[in-house]
Amino acid sequence: MPGEIIQLMTCRIRLILTVAVLILLSIVAINMMLVNAPVVIQIEGDTFKVIEIPYSYTTKDAYILLVIGLVGGMAISHILLCLKVPLFEPTQPTNTEKTAPDPCPNPQNPGQINVILRALEGDEKKTIKIMVENGGDILQNELVNSLDFSKAKVSRILMNLERRGIVTKSKYGLTNRISLADDIRGEMK
Repeated sequence: MPGEIIQLMTCRIRLILTVAVLILLSIVAINMMLVNAPVVIQIEGDTFKVIEIPYSYTTKDAYILLVIGLVGGMAISHILLCLKVPLFEPTQPTNTEKTAPDPCPNPQNPGQINVILRALEGDEKKTIKIMVENGGDILQNELVNSLDFSKAKVSRILMNLERRGIVTKSKYGLTNRISLADDIRGEMK
């Protein structure tokens, strides 16, 4: 028991001394960096000009600031160790991205839909994901609303996907019914 008290007291004394050293180093560094730049007063007739000469640090100043930084860093780490703050704690990987549910409803055969989704990028990928979430069929105007893109942009995306044989388009009243191609659709059932 008395040994623990002595150890606690010495740790507190070291902590106080370390904080004092850190404060002293900070004051010295701030004073060095806030040196007033020298000025020259130039008198011409009845007027005068004050010209400020930029201050440049000497090599000695740079070394002093470097030592202050090193000793200050050691002082901060000592303070953290005395306060028993963990410097390195094991981190578990966190996935900040929200993972979308698997777009393929058939877990035994994810096949072609996942391959297509991996091959597509950006807006085309979003379009196919929404179609898969809707069972492989969707009206074009619903797709426009779901994607929050302009009608022209959705038309271009669908035209590219249709040209590559990923989707088919058929007339449906005043809009189009967009469906995944038959070979892709067959996999979803």
